[in-house]
Amino acid sequence: MQEYNDFYNSNIQFKRLDNTSTGDFDFLASENINVQVLGPIVSEVNNRPALKFLRQPSKVITHIDDADDAPSGAYSASHTINGQSVILRLKYGNVSFLFAGDLNEEAEDILVAASGTNPIQSEILKVPHHGSADFSNKFFEAVKPLVSIVSSGDESEMKEYIHPRATLMGALGKHSRIDRPLIFVTELVAFFKREGWSRVTAKQPAGKVAPEYFGFSRTAYGIVHVRTDGKKILVFTHSGQKDLKEAYCFKIENDGDLPVRQEVIMA
Repeated sequence: MQEYNDFYNSNIQFKRLDNTSTGDFDFLASENINVQVLGPIVSEVNNRPALKFLRQPSKVITHIDDADDAPSGAYSASHTINGQSVILRLKYGNVSFLFAGDLNEEAEDILVAASGTNPIQSEILKVPHHGSADFSNKFFEAVKPLVSIVSSGDESEMKEYIHPRATLMGALGKHSRIDRPLIFVTELVAFFKREGWSRVTAKQPAGKVAPEYFGFSRTAYGIVHVRTDGKKILVFTHSGQKDLKEAYCFKIENDGDLPVRQEVIMA
């Protein structure tokens, strides 16, 4: 309890961010880092700021790219919470990163419509909601990522969401601005070492013996590294071998240019 009180009595400031927020990241300006808060997008109801209540998407996959029909599913608290994530676009030199939270299709369409002449195109995209099927083609068309990173994994038969979805992976490739974009999934760049037959060492109840199981240990945790100096972008992952990495290099000569890519294998 004392630690709890110390935390809330400290000098840490708490603030709600939305698309009208300005100046909250000015402390990064001296490092040539610009941060825009793109969402959540506030509306005005009775002269007070409000967030739109969002609907569940259709479970039917359409072959028509983003029909103009408004979402027709029931209103959903969970979809509203996800869709009203804080969205940040970070820019360093000629390189932009878009951190898209748990955005869903309806929220993504709202963001694209609100962006107007303020582009959301970004070289690096942290893909929304672990690669959910609830996405907008218009959003990916607007971002045009060179590198997309899907954070997913640690699912089980008891809690399975099928992340990332095959449709999303296809859309990411289709809407990149280059022919061979990089699309990483964190669970696919994790590696395991076979340990063999194992037993839990924690103390068991009286008369009980921990059952044996065939064990594995994780040797690489599925981290995708992105480094930039404002022009060059280096993206790499680890592998099951300590002396081998998958690595790629882009160069963005001028803001908004198509990149020059040099494929690199680091040994």
